[in-house]
Amino acid sequence: MITIKEAKTKEDLLAFTKLANKIYAENPYWVAPITKDYIAYIQGKDNELADCPHKILLAYKDDEVVGRVIVYVDEELNRYQNSSVGNFAEYEAVDDLEVAEALINACLDFCKDHGLATLKGPFALPGGEDHRGFMVNGFDQIPTIMNIYNMDYYPRQMEDLGLEKYLDVYAYAATPEDIKDRVDHLERILPQVQKRYKFHIDPVDIKKNLQRELDDVYAVLQEGLPKEWEDFKPITHTDVQNIFQQLKPFAVEDLIVVARTDEGEPIGFAISLPDYNEILHGFHGKLGPLQAIQFLLKRKSIKRVRLFVLIIVPKYHQKGVSAAIYYTLFKNAMKRGFTELEGSTIWEYNQPMINDVERIGAKRSITYRIFQKKI
Repeated sequence: MITIKEAKTKEDLLAFTKLANKIYAENPYWVAPITKDYIAYIQGKDNELADCPHKILLAYKDDEVVGRVIVYVDEELNRYQNSSVGNFAEYEAVDDLEVAEALINACLDFCKDHGLATLKGPFALPGGEDHRGFMVNGFDQIPTIMNIYNMDYYPRQMEDLGLEKYLDVYAYAATPEDIKDRVDHLERILPQVQKRYKFHIDPVDIKKNLQRELDDVYAVLQEGLPKEWEDFKPITHTDVQNIFQQLKPFAVEDLIVVARTDEGEPIGFAISLPDYNEILHGFHGKLGPLQAIQFLLKRKSIKRVRLFVLIIVPKYHQKGVSAAIYYTLFKNAMKRGFTELEGSTIWEYNQPMINDVERIGAKRSITYRIFQKKI
């Protein structure tokens, strides 16, 4: 018999965290999160979960934890989009459909209790940009930083329980060889393009000009984030400050860039990070003095970069700004010795960005699927 319990105590939250260690014990690709940081994360650190109605749930079978999930409602997003959606996140379960059914039914009950019409997931925790969708391919590689990794049977569990595809999001990958011809072409034409449209690309200066960078990224988001994207809501200045605070310990300044007109008006930005999962993969969820030393010693050996987000204001679409950003990030990454590039996760309805990333020579590498069920 499967029983569902709400996780409330420190012991419950530790059990929630440690279930993944059990499920992926024999998996060579999964990257264990740092235990202390993950417990803080599921309590709302660096996201908005604490501000949303939610439940952190554990599934038990014969007194053993066999599944987990977080279900929440982002009331602010529902108001903004005039929608009626509950989301689930951080799902893990053993390969047992009865366990999966108990977890999803508990999520559906939560949605019914809150008068919601649809359950969707897996999503990032509210205010986050990570762990979105279930992988449907690409299981034979270590996931990039802040991306999900899951057992290959999770999508099948959702389908067997009557959930349907809502949307896919994609990862694109490239090596320098994949995009060399395009980069060489851009090197020849971009000076004329930038002169014609009067813009340039700057690396951020977090140490000396953090407020300027915050203000400019916020301005681009206000104008550039498409209002028709129903899974997004307006981002506040505080949200941008929180994002930069999260990135600050890990940021490489010339891998985060802002596009500005020659008069100084911000017109676009992109954020990318070294893939610290290459190091964290060997830590097994621990971060003591030994791991901290290893991190410092190995961080310059990382070979992969993940591009998280690229936003251009509408009036500068089709004017070479995105190409200039891609080119700048590529050249900066190569100077630092990175040899693998990933852009993720790109929503399937973001066709302009898909076109841009495919035009530069990257290939779709992983598909992540978000499911839904009407209530």
